[in-house]
Amino acid sequence: MIALPAVASQRSRQREATRRQLLEAGLRMVATEGFAGTSTAAIAQATGKAHGTVFLHFRTRDALVAEIVAEIGRSMSDRLAALETATPTLREVIDAHLTALAEHEVLYARVLAEASTLPPAARARLFALQSAIASRLRAAHARARTAGEVRALDAVVAANLWIALTNHYLMNRDLFAPGESVVAKCGADLAAQWLALVST
Repeated sequence: MIALPAVASQRSRQREATRRQLLEAGLRMVATEGFAGTSTAAIAQATGKAHGTVFLHFRTRDALVAEIVAEIGRSMSDRLAALETATPTLREVIDAHLTALAEHEVLYARVLAEASTLPPAARARLFALQSAIASRLRAAHARARTAGEVRALDAVVAANLWIALTNHYLMNRDLFAPGESVVAKCGADLAAQWLALVST
């Protein structure tokens, strides 16, 4: 009886480790093959697990896809949450966003490119991620507007312009930065253009 909690704890760790392996394999495969080219069978094979193991951890393929998008979002949100100040400037917010995009550029570009074909839960997670970024931008914009540092441009419009601009470049990486990181090549220019647009 005394050993039961330890056994349960070990099983829980093993289960979480298997789930993590499946999720990481999914992330790697989506980066190279896209969502359309990534099957649950291929993910199972990549981890050396039985195909049915995938469905012990993710009820359906759609649930797995939603979790892959959520994982990208969590990682990017963590980067934004790591801002050193509770009241970051517009520049600090967009720099943190660009850093997060650079760290997940290939995966995030895949999510954007295939967004219209993703299951509703995955699309909702993408929207939630973009809303979180927009919320931080709106708050920073409001502070900058109070300080007279930005034009009388609606904060929602300003945030949406930034998201649209970065999404456009990410979805067209092959045109703007063939064989390179579009964030590394164009990020500083995008930030300068957007800040010039919104600043007084």
